[in-house]
Amino acid sequence: MKEENENQKMNGMLVFQSDFGLSDGAVAAMYGVALCVDENLRIYNLTHDIPPFDTFEASYRLLQAVPFWPAGTIFVSVVEPGVGSQRRCIVAKSAKGQFIVTPDNGTLSHLARAIGIESARIIREDIGRREGSQWSATFHGRDIFAYSAALLAGGKVTYDEIGEAVDPSQLVMMEGMYPEFTEGEIRGTIETLDVRFGSLWTNISSEFFEKLHVLPGEDVDVSVYKGKTRVYHSFVPFGKTFSDVEVGEPLLYVNSMHHIGVAINQGNFAGAYNIGTRDPWRVVFKKKN
Repeated sequence: MKEENENQKMNGMLVFQSDFGLSDGAVAAMYGVALCVDENLRIYNLTHDIPPFDTFEASYRLLQAVPFWPAGTIFVSVVEPGVGSQRRCIVAKSAKGQFIVTPDNGTLSHLARAIGIESARIIREDIGRREGSQWSATFHGRDIFAYSAALLAGGKVTYDEIGEAVDPSQLVMMEGMYPEFTEGEIRGTIETLDVRFGSLWTNISSEFFEKLHVLPGEDVDVSVYKGKTRVYHSFVPFGKTFSDVEVGEPLLYVNSMHHIGVAINQGNFAGAYNIGTRDPWRVVFKKKN
């Protein structure tokens, strides 16, 4: 029990993510609520530029940041097209000891896939809702999520006290998260772009890619589909760094998320072939015969 309590110790750091942007006072209002609970909290931003209502993007950006923060850090992710509905407000604990305060709307899907969700609790509104906010149902980011996160981060309420436990397997998860391996080929999706450079970032982990038994320097049969239409096909070398190929040449590589990316050295792969992300976009990798 002592070890469990140590693992649940908060470190006073809050990291905020939303689709609010920074052109009005919404983000500042969340900060204010948190600091009214404990003015010694340390507050940071993950991003507030998630496209409006895009829970998939919110899920992916949590994966990009959460695993690299210390255990006990609390993330507040507020991207919820269902605000005010019957969806649950939860606090989840990652397998690495960080906590995420968020709507139960799929936002935890990438973290669940990559590092695991150890436990979760449903926020009790009689504890985790800001006093005097009961008449509003459209800004739970301020009135529930920021407030609850501050209570936890400041040690005013423990994780066990914030609400009833819920089985992590019962949380809402997105479909199509996992690649498939059949008949010697890997089928996956393009989850996002390395936007500034146009590389394709797939849902195929480096460990899953090992099923093809491809060594660095060897070519991979790469196809990119939009629905049933193949829009790209070539034999692409698997490299460790971009400089393993000539400028302007394509390569497969392991990106910073330990997943397989498709890039052009000093070029823009997505721009060159007009490639997008998610459904209906997918990739197929085969070892070159």
